Amino acid sequence: MSVVASEPGPVASSTVEDPVSVEVRSVIELFANQLAKVSFPDIDAAALRRQADELRTEAKAVARAREALDAALASCARRAAMLGETAARAVAYAKIYSEAHPERHELAGALTALTQPPAAAAPAAAPATGKRRGRPPKRSAELFEASEAGEQDEPASESPAS
Repeated sequence: MSVVASEPGPVASSTVEDPVSVEVRSVIELFANQLAKVSFPDIDAAALRRQADELRTEAKAVARAREALDAALASCARRAAMLGETAARAVAYAKIYSEAHPERHELAGALTALTQPPAAAAPAAAPATGKRRGRPPKRSAELFEASEAGEQDEPASESPAS
């Protein structure tokens, strides 16, 4: 199958990359040229072109939505920065007010808490119970047999003498 560039539909735009793949455009051209007189149920050059145009329309809508999202994100970032600056000015005014009213101890404490950097959160440490987590270590057969032999000897030595 040869790749033949098709003419963009009336909806296609030079700013949006054509979402219709080269392979599909080749199929459309094949049906428009070599299979123009052949008819299949619900498939012909017009149906293929119609669906390609619908895809291009959707792609343009996606591009517009992305542009709107980018603009909204930029606006949101600007507003967040503006709010941060306003909050910093508010704290500065509150500090001046607090210095003028030393009897307001709670206000001074709240302002101190606001202006100090947050304490670094310590990672959650494992409880120091002395117990190891996980699977117990494997024992060799020799150690296992030696411990069984030791257990058998102990009861004999602990029995009361008659």
